Amino acid sequence: MKKFVWKIIAGVVVFSFALILILNSIVVVQAGNTRVLTQFGKTIGVTFQPGIHIKIPFIQNTVNYSTRQVTYETSDEAEISKANYTDYTVDTTSADGQQIKVKFTIRFAIDGKQAEWILNNIGNMDDLVEKVVKAESRSFARNIPKKYTAEQLYSEQVFELQEELGNTLRPIFNRNGIILDEFLLRKIDFTEEYFNVLEDKQIASERIVVEQNILEQEKIKKQQVIIQAEAEAQQIEIRGEALKQYPEIIQLEFIQKLSPNITWGILPGEGIVPFLDLLKLQENLNSITPDTTVPQQSTDTAEELPEETTAE
Repeated sequence: MKKFVWKIIAGVVVFSFALILILNSIVVVQAGNTRVLTQFGKTIGVTFQPGIHIKIPFIQNTVNYSTRQVTYETSDEAEISKANYTDYTVDTTSADGQQIKVKFTIRFAIDGKQAEWILNNIGNMDDLVEKVVKAESRSFARNIPKKYTAEQLYSEQVFELQEELGNTLRPIFNRNGIILDEFLLRKIDFTEEYFNVLEDKQIASERIVVEQNILEQEKIKKQQVIIQAEAEAQQIEIRGEALKQYPEIIQLEFIQKLSPNITWGILPGEGIVPFLDLLKLQENLNSITPDTTVPQQSTDTAEELPEETTAE
């Protein structure tokens, strides 16, 4: 009986050991991953792609790398970020000495074909993120913005900075077996003092515009006064010449002031008493006397001609 029990125990042990050997021999690589095969801790030039593979139990092992797209992100609250790898914001300064904080996200993936090289030269997935993705991105995110002024970083030129950072990191990542999908410059935080400077600058700019408008208006008014004065002087000169040629104009103006609707009249004089066509005389006067109204102030209304009356 005891002999039979020992046989059962031995059978269970053998079966368990065999099961362990079988399970340790089978490697299942999930989709979106790749595994580098090692033997006694050294790579042997074999990389397992997604599927089922066989290895020597206890002698050979594998190191897994995810070839899916992963994210590295900097933020003020890294602990609540949903990125695969999180970090805090990068503190730096602009070209004009303004303190800024740079927040960015990097989407990248491991080049499965270079997984063995990564293991030999850098390490596992966490080592790769720490030594390459984090170190390189934070370094350039701290130094490249120093080429831009705060005003440029606050404007559309921030997209130029984003493009420059992405183009700078891409070849570095490629050399280290990383495929950079996209560098996203999410936000640049400025200090409260800088926003106060911006506000003061905007107010000053608006004040300058207002003062310039007032100055232009004063110039226009001055020009209008000069034009009006020149026109009036010209009218006085022309009217003087007209009075020399038509002295009866004085009598005409006298009569029109007494009764503006009179168009014919007999004027007193020495010798022969003249019978004048006042309407025709008015037309002659208008033809030789210019309009002194400033063009900007002209109107389109015209006075109606009066009906003919006879002065007695």
